[in-house]
Amino acid sequence: MPFLRLLLALACIAFGIAFVALNGGPVRLDLLWIEFELPLGLLLLSTLLLGALAGGLAMVLSGLLARLRPAPGDDEAREG
Repeated sequence: MPFLRLLLALACIAFGIAFVALNGGPVRLDLLWIEFELPLGLLLLSTLLLGALAGGLAMVLSGLLARLRPAPGDDEAREG
């Protein structure tokens, strides 16, 4: 199993390097007050990573809220 994880990690790294190399043209990113000029591939991979992190954070927070919120009917069972 560790061999498969290593193989998958190397494949993802190779894909990322190839993606950035093939999309190396500069792109201007304007964030109102700050302006960057980055390679297109790096910008796309950074956006993908940021979206994955935001989605993971949303899943964790929704799971925490579901645990903290009492289930329907719990109040009635405790009173009776």
